[in-house]
Amino acid sequence: MKYYAVRKGRKPGIYRSWAECQDQVSGYPNAEFKSFKDKAEAEAFLGKASSSQPRRAEMEAYVDGSYQPKTKTYGYGGVILYQGQELTYKGGGKKAELLKMRNVSGEMIAAMKAVVYALDQGVNHLALYYDYAGIEKWATGDWQAKNAYTQAYRDFMQEKGKQVQIHFHKVAAHTGNRYNEWADQLAKAGSQKVQED
Repeated sequence: MKYYAVRKGRKPGIYRSWAECQDQVSGYPNAEFKSFKDKAEAEAFLGKASSSQPRRAEMEAYVDGSYQPKTKTYGYGGVILYQGQELTYKGGGKKAELLKMRNVSGEMIAAMKAVVYALDQGVNHLALYYDYAGIEKWATGDWQAKNAYTQAYRDFMQEKGKQVQIHFHKVAAHTGNRYNEWADQLAKAGSQKVQED
């Protein structure tokens, strides 16, 4: 999978397809762009820009998952920051297949719901803050998706990533980040209010 970094163009940033990259650089005077196999290299290339920085995300989402061993339920929760508002969502389930992945199931669901909301609002750039590394690594293909649910998650994120640029940010769990802690609390609450899937 390639990452196309546009350093000088209509909208500097990282794009996932050549067609999207072309839209930003075709006919643009002195455009600067390059393709990379590694996202970190693409980001480093952008970091060298002196005059143009990657566009700030229009929406931020903090997501988390939870698992309750006593009730055998998983939960999801998220906090979305958009246009000066703090929006929250939560929920849970107990599908046997998803229970095997415990809190990871909830975090995947929370991430997908954030992407759906971003698309509903017509947002072009979403900053997604998460705990579990797989949230990013399955989506980017850095990790192999080995079961039906991680494969479905990967496919969903890659497909929707064509419509909204998703910028992944790993947040260390329980380090005092207000929104991350809030998402954690929502996920725990969601796991206690389970609706049958």
